[in-house]
Amino acid sequence: MIEKRKIGFTGPFADVNFGDYAMVVNNIYDLEISDIVLFSYDSPFLNTIKKDYLSNFNINIVDVKFKDKFNIAEESKTRILTPIDILHNLLNYDEIASVMSDLDVLVVNGGGYFNSLWSMPHRIERLLKIIAPILVANNLNKRVVFTGNSYGPFTDDAEFFGCTFNALKNSVIGSRDNLLSPMWASQIGIDKDRIEFIPDDFFIVNEKLINKDLRRPIKLERYIVMETFLPIDFIKKNIQLFKKFSHNIHQKFGLSILFLPFNLKHGGMDQALYFESTLSNYTYFDIDSIGYLPIEDATELIKKAELVISSRYHALVVALSVETPIVSVLKDVLGDKRYYYNKNLGMLNQALNGIDFDERDYLRLDYLEALDFISEHFEHITRVQRNNYNYLYEKNMEKLKQKRKSFLDRNIK
Repeated sequence: MIEKRKIGFTGPFADVNFGDYAMVVNNIYDLEISDIVLFSYDSPFLNTIKKDYLSNFNINIVDVKFKDKFNIAEESKTRILTPIDILHNLLNYDEIASVMSDLDVLVVNGGGYFNSLWSMPHRIERLLKIIAPILVANNLNKRVVFTGNSYGPFTDDAEFFGCTFNALKNSVIGSRDNLLSPMWASQIGIDKDRIEFIPDDFFIVNEKLINKDLRRPIKLERYIVMETFLPIDFIKKNIQLFKKFSHNIHQKFGLSILFLPFNLKHGGMDQALYFESTLSNYTYFDIDSIGYLPIEDATELIKKAELVISSRYHALVVALSVETPIVSVLKDVLGDKRYYYNKNLGMLNQALNGIDFDERDYLRLDYLEALDFISEHFEHITRVQRNNYNYLYEKNMEKLKQKRKSFLDRNIK
């Protein structure tokens, strides 16, 4: 039964990146609230998601706009932008405030965007368009609920984030890890006692999404899912190693490769097409004609895979939720592994709470080394990881489901 409340969402879900839009769709399905406002920095893509997944909901998409004179990338280099800077430069403040006044709550959708990566010049405009509705809601004394977010790492932008979070008068802070986010959140003035620990917004996938008809069925007997957005030049330089890997897993274990792009162009599809021209025992899921990776196809293909190798955090989230072994290759962000280490191990710790596991069986530091690791230890990896999907894992899943439901019921519904 759909409830007669009205909620808004802000977050990075306008990105054509699997995890970002999958989380908001899953949240909307779980909340079962009919009237939804999505505050956006890219409405054309959200219109596609609205058509494909949200036709049974009353969805209003509101673009967040800044004044032309507000040179965000340049100004953020020279000074700390405060909430009042953002509000004064919001071109459509009145429109957002008018829409916001009708909302019961504003949800700050889950993700990993409150950190120094997102405050860099190439991303900060999108970050401020996410933050602006939060500040308008705060002006109107609306309840602001952060779902499964990560926080940090922060560098010299800690005061910028601190100004934003400490300006909030009526907020609930959800965190999807209990590893490093609490430490980093404390750097920006968020007391650990304010944080509620909940699973990632896409870890418990709504059954209605799982049961949707597949957009592009693929029939393969035995396969691993591969994902990477490594630069094409790097792949070309090392193509013999990828060929060797493809040959070895087919000869030793009878496995094919299914490449699953999580994004368009250099975010996955370019790599998929290049491998198509060079690898044997290979196929790929074509997202070009659809425009994105469909939720139902991604979850089904990962569920039926014998192993996943990926650098994407949400590949790990899905694999853990459907009991598929995974080797997750941690990318460098801001010069080191902290960002992905926190997200990925934070997720592992929740799913495998109370289970003895070797982080090295799941998390690797280099993609090419990970290919060798899988070639040599495939049977060990899959045996150990499948054994970890045991009765304790089942108990953890149930606890996390209840924790998520309780959080949504208490704070949003």
